[in-house]
Amino acid sequence: MARGDDIRQILNLAKNMRDSYQGYSIQMIEEECGVSRRTATRIKEIITDIFETEEVFNPNSRIKKWRLKRGTLDRITAFSADEIATLENCQNYMKTQNCTNGCDLLPEIIKKMKFTTSNAIQNDVDALLELQGYAVHQAPKIKLDKEVLEKISYAMLAQKYLTFNYKNKKGEEKTRRVAPYAIIYSEYTYLVAKGDEDKFPKHFHLYKMKDVRVIDEYFEKDENFDLKEHLAKSFGAYQDLVPMNVKLLFSKEVKEAVENYSFHPNQKLTFNDDGTTTVEFTAGGAYEICWFLFRWGKHVKILEPKELKDTYKMLLKEALGQV
Repeated sequence: MARGDDIRQILNLAKNMRDSYQGYSIQMIEEECGVSRRTATRIKEIITDIFETEEVFNPNSRIKKWRLKRGTLDRITAFSADEIATLENCQNYMKTQNCTNGCDLLPEIIKKMKFTTSNAIQNDVDALLELQGYAVHQAPKIKLDKEVLEKISYAMLAQKYLTFNYKNKKGEEKTRRVAPYAIIYSEYTYLVAKGDEDKFPKHFHLYKMKDVRVIDEYFEKDENFDLKEHLAKSFGAYQDLVPMNVKLLFSKEVKEAVENYSFHPNQKLTFNDDGTTTVEFTAGGAYEICWFLFRWGKHVKILEPKELKDTYKMLLKEALGQV
């Protein structure tokens, strides 16, 4: 056997020895693995050392045969029903979050996991999936171009520049040449990238990126860039160059909901004597913060900063103008 095939061949044989009722003789191992009797004997000894084997008693034959004790290989290589069901639920959740690129890989992973399990386990998986689920957020989602995602992924791994045409908020189209750093999945999907003229990484809507190309030119990634730290400065996927110190006051009617809600990783909650709750955090993205606060209706009041108050009033005025 070639050295690289040893483990694969031994594991395949162990799986067959687990499933075989009659067991495997040394000669059968020779034939299946295409090895000499001496090597077959050594393989059988390796399997015996690693797994629990038992000799199959056959009064009509003097040829010794062995098989794995039931459950031995399963404990090492198989996955539980809970593990597989959890991954399938993760796949469903990722679809609700518009993370379609990652979802494309999961069915094949789940298929490989199920290959190592018994029919009984797979039946348990089906039963668990019937009892578990996610409430799908029925909101419009921007369709993602799989080819664009593949180009971005390749460029990030190879550390090559991307070029694309992009329209700004004023509707002006410009060709951008950027170093791609990361992808953020949210209601919209964004590319985090830094252009030659940018002091800080910027966020680009994927659906606005046209004529995306990977160019054969390498970039050096900023060693100080950390995606977690980068996202901690933002609210959702929005980020400003100067984050705001946000201070909100929630009414006593929603105290329990606020207490169990994560507004931001750096949040600070203060439970006031009158039953209200003060929430403080530092983040950028005034528009997204305001859109988020709309869902709390009359139960939230912006205390600080004035910039956020003004943005909230402006958006309310614009919305009322459409009624």
